[in-house]
Amino acid sequence: MPEFNILEDAGLPQVKKREGITRVITPEIKEKAEKLGFDFYDGDRKYGYGGYYYDGRWKAVAKTIKERYNLDKNSKVLIDRCHKGFLVFDLKELIPGITVYGIHPGEYALIHAIEGYGKWALINRTEKGEPEFIEEKAKQAVIPYLLKAESTEMPFNDGFFDVIISIENACSYSLEECKKVVREIIRVSKNNGKNCYIQNDSWRNENEKQKLLEWTYLCKTFLDINDWEKLYQEEGYNGDWGYTIIT
Repeated sequence: MPEFNILEDAGLPQVKKREGITRVITPEIKEKAEKLGFDFYDGDRKYGYGGYYYDGRWKAVAKTIKERYNLDKNSKVLIDRCHKGFLVFDLKELIPGITVYGIHPGEYALIHAIEGYGKWALINRTEKGEPEFIEEKAKQAVIPYLLKAESTEMPFNDGFFDVIISIENACSYSLEECKKVVREIIRVSKNNGKNCYIQNDSWRNENEKQKLLEWTYLCKTFLDINDWEKLYQEEGYNGDWGYTIIT
């Protein structure tokens, strides 16, 4: 069960530096963020992303996933907490014919799937036409594969997927629910999650722990990197794992 940073090639850091940046998370802000609606994705920056639009960065992640797990058109992949479906779309574009599903517990992100792709495609000259038309075509290709579901109860049969990618998701559940997410990943994947990837918020020292407590909106299971590895071992998970650290 190796530690691995699936985001490295995309320039998405495993260690996120927030030096000199302060964030005040009040109960009201946290409550709005946890709804995973407009406020979290596209509202004021104090509630979350401050605008979550397609910018092409997940293409490199899709390429890393394809190479590491030897994906082809016959593969079945699940993106756990898929947000607006960007990685689902990029994998389907990279590997024509592949089956890729995404699940997310909130409706807002799914309704606004692949948002921003039309403008990105025109700016980068990958397609011609009107941004709205380009985006609508992308939506039609992705939305049928995006399902509203909690990761604690994945709506798939045992052993359905070859690969499952879960990034900063299990830690957003309570500890017992988090363990259930890991067990669900094992259940719906082949070989006890051997070709899967789980990444969660974590820390290596008390300073990083404090930074995480000050920064996170959604994290509910707080474990250092050693305790995460112990949890995976206890639950019988034998796939890849990584972590996100705030410094």
